[in-house]
Amino acid sequence: MFKKVVSVLMVVILGVSIVGCGKEVEAPEKTEVNTVKLICPYGVGGTADAILRKYALIAGKHYPEKDFIVENMTGGDGFAAITHYSELPEDTTELILYQYGVAYRHDIGKKFGTEVVDWDRDNLQPIACVDDRTWIMYTTPGVELSEIINKAKNGGVKMSGGNPLSDPHLALGSLMAQLDGKVIVVPYDGGAQQLKALKDGEVDVFIGTTQAGKDETEVGNIVPILSFSVEPFDRFEGPEGRINIPTIGGEHMAKELPKDKNYAEYILPAGGFIATRTGASQEWIDEVTEISKKVWADEEFTGWIESIMLNVVDQYNEEAVEILNQSCEKAKDAYKLLGGNE
Repeated sequence: MFKKVVSVLMVVILGVSIVGCGKEVEAPEKTEVNTVKLICPYGVGGTADAILRKYALIAGKHYPEKDFIVENMTGGDGFAAITHYSELPEDTTELILYQYGVAYRHDIGKKFGTEVVDWDRDNLQPIACVDDRTWIMYTTPGVELSEIINKAKNGGVKMSGGNPLSDPHLALGSLMAQLDGKVIVVPYDGGAQQLKALKDGEVDVFIGTTQAGKDETEVGNIVPILSFSVEPFDRFEGPEGRINIPTIGGEHMAKELPKDKNYAEYILPAGGFIATRTGASQEWIDEVTEISKKVWADEEFTGWIESIMLNVVDQYNEEAVEILNQSCEKAKDAYKLLGGNE
């Protein structure tokens, strides 16, 4: 009897031991992502870079267990980074700043063959808007809008920009096309270099963000002369005080623009989104959405956005995708206005 009891105990112990060993070789539970790389498709010093670095800073404040790292990957006015990112695995935990402008060029390039497009817009999924901007036309002191329009009608006005058909080019080009004018894009990589080109006299105008021109406007090195909006834009300060910038539509439309056309029809949204790869897990999308909402809810981020005169617009997921798709349709219409055809 004693031997039977011992045998039974040994079988039980052996069974427990086997179960314990089984647990040791099970796949470990999913660990948290501790390093989040944010890819900026543009150079250091521009508005996109500044926004992404501020986003990373505020996100890190709320999630100290995570490392938010910004990496600049330039080339092709955003195309190099987007092409690289669209080929990453769907489960990548890297994120990218996905701008309206590259989406516009993607759709125009695919439909009209304007340039080689080696990436597919279906491979990127916007999660949260972090950049909503109003384009401003800057020129050098003493130059007026009438002079810019005359240059456009007589040989072409030179603007510093990225690639042709970037969203600043579509903005200015569609406006000047309605005035029988022409725009020549002189390419530079990033807003900082584009602004420098204006100051150095290499171009006639710079179509840029409020952040890019704010400091130089305050000291009088450049002058904002037109806002691509219908709402009045009076937040700039110059050496002599507040500057009231005329718009391309609405009650504050520039007097140099004939009143018989609807220039505001071609105002395109500008800025961009934090995006991931299409096919990413819903868990990851939800996590990034929550991080972005925390960033927007922080006065340090929102206040900074307002201080550089960008627009406070927080859009997420389905709403962001819908707005981007609608905007791409408008961009194709703007291209046709420039003389493009199918």
